[in-house]
Amino acid sequence: MQSKQKLTVTQLKIYNYIVANKQKVKGITLRELANTLQVAPASVVRTLNALGYGHYYDLQNAIKAEDKRNQVVDDITYQAQYYFSQDVLPNYEQKITKFKRIAQKTKEFIFFGIGTSGDLCDYGARQFVNNGRSAFAIGDPYYPVNLCRDSYQEKTVIVLSVSGEGQPTVDQVNSFRQLGAMIVSITNEADNTIAHLSDLNFTYHLEYKIIGQTINLTTQIPVVYLLERLSRALQKDK
Repeated sequence: MQSKQKLTVTQLKIYNYIVANKQKVKGITLRELANTLQVAPASVVRTLNALGYGHYYDLQNAIKAEDKRNQVVDDITYQAQYYFSQDVLPNYEQKITKFKRIAQKTKEFIFFGIGTSGDLCDYGARQFVNNGRSAFAIGDPYYPVNLCRDSYQEKTVIVLSVSGEGQPTVDQVNSFRQLGAMIVSITNEADNTIAHLSDLNFTYHLEYKIIGQTINLTTQIPVVYLLERLSRALQKDK
């Protein structure tokens, strides 16, 4: 995929779907893709043109060529290689600068996530402590945020959620916001409830890997990378 800069909201929606569902896209028609996204085929064509593709089949051929280049690579390695080749990495710089401004006003960081995201919250909190800041993790979806007697005005909650739509996590984010906390989130895509509730959101745009209804095997390599980038940003000389 080419650069996604200067895309409209609709074009960005199309771009994000293609990136997250490349294997589906290479096997369906232009009209089927447009119907899935509930947009006009012309909108898809304009998006592809903006991304540097002359025709829809050019995109499909590019996906097939990418598959061929990576066919001997295991899935995790492929996902990592793809993530670090995206143009999203340079785009993080502006957001990290904003995070530094938030950190300057933060006395304590709270990491919140459920399941695998909760395990990574423990890792993130430890990294922040290693870099000299007060931080702890909460993995309980029913943690009684509203019963806290202290204000959250000078606290920042870092929320980890692949989908950004888990209802217990959404409820907790709303509670933290109502009590004055700043919200920084890391989600796979930007168009979800938690991202919209956040003061700052980081995304990584990788294909979802879901087994059954509850087992999420989407790689967390980007989350670990972002947690370490943010923890290093806390150092005064950075």
